[in-house]
Amino acid sequence: MRVTVAGGGLAGLVAARRALELGARVTLLEKGDRLGGSFVYSSGYIWTYRDLPTFRSEAPGGDFALQRLILDRLAPCLSWLEELGAPVLIRETGNPLTTGARFAPRPTVAALSEEIAASGGRVCLGAALAGLVQDARGRVTGVRVLSDEGRRTEEADAVILASGGFAASPELVGRYITQGRGRMLLRAHAWSTGDGFLAALAAGALESTGLDEFYGRNLPAPPAAFPAERFVEVSQLYGRYAVALNQRGERYADEAADWSETALTRATAHQPGLRAWYIVDGAGLRRRVRERTVGEMVATAREVGGTVLEAGTVAELARKLGETGVSGDRALQSLDEYNAAVAAGSAAELSPPRSEPSAPVTTQPFVAVEVAPAITHTIGGLAVDEGCRVLRRSDGLPLPGLYAAGVEVGGVSVGGYTSGLAAAVVFGHRAAESASQNVS
Repeated sequence: MRVTVAGGGLAGLVAARRALELGARVTLLEKGDRLGGSFVYSSGYIWTYRDLPTFRSEAPGGDFALQRLILDRLAPCLSWLEELGAPVLIRETGNPLTTGARFAPRPTVAALSEEIAASGGRVCLGAALAGLVQDARGRVTGVRVLSDEGRRTEEADAVILASGGFAASPELVGRYITQGRGRMLLRAHAWSTGDGFLAALAAGALESTGLDEFYGRNLPAPPAAFPAERFVEVSQLYGRYAVALNQRGERYADEAADWSETALTRATAHQPGLRAWYIVDGAGLRRRVRERTVGEMVATAREVGGTVLEAGTVAELARKLGETGVSGDRALQSLDEYNAAVAAGSAAELSPPRSEPSAPVTTQPFVAVEVAPAITHTIGGLAVDEGCRVLRRSDGLPLPGLYAAGVEVGGVSVGGYTSGLAAAVVFGHRAAESASQNVS
């Protein structure tokens, strides 16, 4: 059994190692010059929700069978990962809604890649997927590869797509997500440009739901500049303790709608210029999110060159916002309306409503941080079944010889958010088992 895995991030590494365990001859293709994908820039938390009702509540539009697969298989998959030598840093998530563990990303990548090499796997860096090969009946029988050495064809009995979705493709993100509103920042590596997604569609694959959704964070807006290694550190994760205003000076979302602030980040991507401002006061600056205070996150935004305004009164802050091009009068009105509603206990009646926490913005100093949405990975992608077999557009049946893993699998988190790293581990494991059995 010859298995080709396209993509050397966490999903591809897991798939390659598991397929080798099951006796397949494995070739791992990686477009970039290293393995690990965006996993190496992450916090390393691999988690899922504690039960299916919670999962359904947090991602109500997601595929039920795939959500259940993650719930059922994550714990044994994490044990498998640890047995291979991946170091666990923390054995809990710090969130009562979720369960999982925090792994050290770079050592985990090293452990997996060493196991792949030791098991006889073939790893090709700088090798981009350029298309799929199909026989006369439509079965996938190999891949076309583009590298510095030119184009070549690799034959395979099964192909696992794990190339990470299309977060790094401005054209595809613009088509499906921002719909012409502007170019979104990238909070991931630059190689996930939709190679697997496009190749599968060209071969007749079915798109999943959720193509207009994404997971990401609001980061300090340009001119802020920082390397990829600081993606986690610079993320502005205090929307629930802030008032978020757009360039018109208006609130545009429920800042505390969900614990992950995914909804707020997605809403920011629909604002003029893909920009917004987080307004916090002195009390908000002292709030804590995990191991950091809001004040520390604001200081990081300032340190990397982000636009941070500070004032002694709300009116003065609104005036300073006006100097940046925001409607200062409307910003002051929005903040006054928000404070009045909070004082009256009617924040939920605002438009848009405000969930708890809904503390007033009344304590000096008053700070505004300009933020911009950054995409980490796509939510939509390829439609698959519980065996991670890619489905065919024509009839909804499996497309023979083709499998998907990680965020190449779409539709899991529609309407919410769940761990992309969990999808990498579980779907990588499952796709390898299906491919190695040649279940098509």
